[in-house]
Amino acid sequence: MGVEPRTNVAAELARLRVSIDRAAAATEIGLAGQLPAAADALSLLPDREELRRQLAALRERVAVAESRDEGPTALRAELATLLFFARTLRADAEDWHLAFQEQIEELERKRTAVRDELERRRVAGRKEQERLAAEREKLVRSRDALRLTVLQTAERMAQQSRGECRRTVPVFTLGEGLTVCSVSVSCPRRGFRFAKRWLVTLTRSHDVLIRRE
Repeated sequence: MGVEPRTNVAAELARLRVSIDRAAAATEIGLAGQLPAAADALSLLPDREELRRQLAALRERVAVAESRDEGPTALRAELATLLFFARTLRADAEDWHLAFQEQIEELERKRTAVRDELERRRVAGRKEQERLAAEREKLVRSRDALRLTVLQTAERMAQQSRGECRRTVPVFTLGEGLTVCSVSVSCPRRGFRFAKRWLVTLTRSHDVLIRRE
């Protein structure tokens, strides 16, 4: 059996080196990329470090194989084995990259969902505050109108009877800090006329009620 020409072996060695370098470069690119802000939430980061360790080991084994003086045939066999390892490593890196991107996309979807939920709550909270403010403003106007009606009614009665007005109980609560006091109208005794007293108050339905006391 004849000896294989050195030119063929040299060409094969060059091809193997180029193929290994390309696979290693593709592996490195697959493992590169900017990490997101929430990288700690990604479970595949330890896998990347392991693949990087294997890539460094591949390059070291290539350098060791080329530094040994075992002849071109032995080197070709060693490089062929390392090329298979390099291609496997590249495929693993590509799979890792795809899975990594999926995790990033899922993480971004979750972050977007959280932002959307926070915004929804903020808008709902603002609308609720506006609703409560409108309800309170309505109660304030109602309180003011009822106070004025009770007081004007009592003042008219006091003028007619030459009496005096005084705020008294019962006190009606319309809301927090919003109250309407009843008003008593008293007319002192004059001559043969007995003293009189009335209470201007509200019914449960907030209608004005005049009651003789």
